[in-house]
Amino acid sequence: METENSQRFTIKLIYLLKRFMDDWNEKKLCRVHYPGFNHAHLPVFMSIGQNGISNNELAEKLNVTKQATSKIIKELEEINMVRSEKSAADARSVILHYTPDGEKYYQYIKTQITQLEEQYKKLVGAKNYEIAIDVLLKLVEFHEKQSCLPG
Repeated sequence: METENSQRFTIKLIYLLKRFMDDWNEKKLCRVHYPGFNHAHLPVFMSIGQNGISNNELAEKLNVTKQATSKIIKELEEINMVRSEKSAADARSVILHYTPDGEKYYQYIKTQITQLEEQYKKLVGAKNYEIAIDVLLKLVEFHEKQSCLPG
């Protein structure tokens, strides 16, 4: 169904939500404790997880090139958030882990995100929030299948 109501254009809503999320990330997450940490680091940093991950797995998970993740990992290593170590299973591979500072920051970010999600649930209701997440996952999956991006 086509609509003349420009407030309901998907592309506009996603653009606005991204702008507001970027602003929230900058204010709540990125500049608080680590001035060298920026919103471009966030998806890579949070995808490392507490068990570690290889750069190849990380690039695949984020649907970006290995070079793109390598650049951000180098920046995260420079601000002492991430460390690399040789893989015990494959000497050609390196596993990325959080440093102690990185682990603390990971926990801080998780807490902030959980609080934001709770605010969303209060705003729209838990069931609607879960439906919205399911819809976003389906839209991402649709675009992943259509995408020419590596991954």
